[in-house]
Amino acid sequence: MAAPSVHHGYAQTSHEAATDFPTGETSDALQDVEALCALVREHYVYFAPREDVWEATCEAARDAALTEAAATPAGHLELLEHMLDQLWDNHASLNINSSTSPRLVPSGSDYWLDFKGGDAVVTAVRPSSGAAKAGLEVGDRVVAMTGMPVLSAASDRIRYGRNAVSEGRLNWALNAQAAGYRGQMRGVTVERGGTELNLLLDEPMPEPPDEPVTYKRLEGNIGYIRIEDSLGDEAAVAAFDAALEALNGASGWIIDLRNTPSGGNTGVAEPMLGRFIRGVKPYQKAGPRWEGEAVRHVASRGPWRVKGRVAVLAGRWTGSMGEGLAIGFDGLRRARVFGSPMAALAGGVESFQLPASGWSVRLPSYNLYHMKGMERHVWHPPYPVIADNGDGPDLALQAAEDWLSR
Repeated sequence: MAAPSVHHGYAQTSHEAATDFPTGETSDALQDVEALCALVREHYVYFAPREDVWEATCEAARDAALTEAAATPAGHLELLEHMLDQLWDNHASLNINSSTSPRLVPSGSDYWLDFKGGDAVVTAVRPSSGAAKAGLEVGDRVVAMTGMPVLSAASDRIRYGRNAVSEGRLNWALNAQAAGYRGQMRGVTVERGGTELNLLLDEPMPEPPDEPVTYKRLEGNIGYIRIEDSLGDEAAVAAFDAALEALNGASGWIIDLRNTPSGGNTGVAEPMLGRFIRGVKPYQKAGPRWEGEAVRHVASRGPWRVKGRVAVLAGRWTGSMGEGLAIGFDGLRRARVFGSPMAALAGGVESFQLPASGWSVRLPSYNLYHMKGMERHVWHPPYPVIADNGDGPDLALQAAEDWLSR
């Protein structure tokens, strides 16, 4: 079993799924299906509103596990991926993928859709991504994906319970299909200003920066630091400290969390947050299933602490521990957070090993909260502005600069 990654900000544990099937008496796929069904029922903290759909999913998966297709590794994996789709939760995933697996949202996506007034509307475009390069814009109304009407495309990811689909589940399906599958070319038809446009989107992910943290001094002596999807990389702490030293003396600060879709861990995020406070202070709460302290604290750190006003930028590609940092800055009253709704990766994740394949499934097993009591995944930046505007002007950065320069 590979070492599990951390996406929630607390120490992650892994477990082996119990099974009643002796080796050789049933198919590998069926063993994993039964184990996954039980794991979700027992450990998934958001199970209650999904119970009926999950029971239907498990019933169908047991039959599918006995087919010839499921006897192959590819078919086995695809079956488990289809099952996890029915949780409509981007924080539930496997630790393995194939060349045709669904792209993960948000780390493998490049635009975001919300269902508004009967339309699927683009509300975020990841800068320098395939969608941005193709010319997709915030405000576009998507009418089709790869030639399929948009709601029909979304329904392909909703296999059970189609007669009562919540807004949250529909939005999940829209964005899952917008990201598509690995190796798949993506077409999108949009309506803009009364005209329909057909766009062909290249690979969604932008080129990764060479460094875990990038920085610069902006006009008006504003220190700007961007975390480059590195909250799981211990080297990011030293890089962050180096950025602070290079920008020492700045009259105001911007911490950009808009490129943290993969999340990370507290061992990286907390030392960064500790440079902005004095003493030991609480910044995040955990739900009743968490076995550690109910309130997470951060301690002051470093040769000096950042003084002056701080702006934090957050958007749809601010994920998991990135979201934890955003609510931490806000809960500590140490920064103004500008931007759009974040990735909404709900809860804290634990990893569980499946018995036949040895693959691991990551499930949110406890809640995480802002210090004011709101669940992290429903909290929005209190200073709303378009955070991810594709190749258009950076409106969130402009808003933060305007505030800091007053």
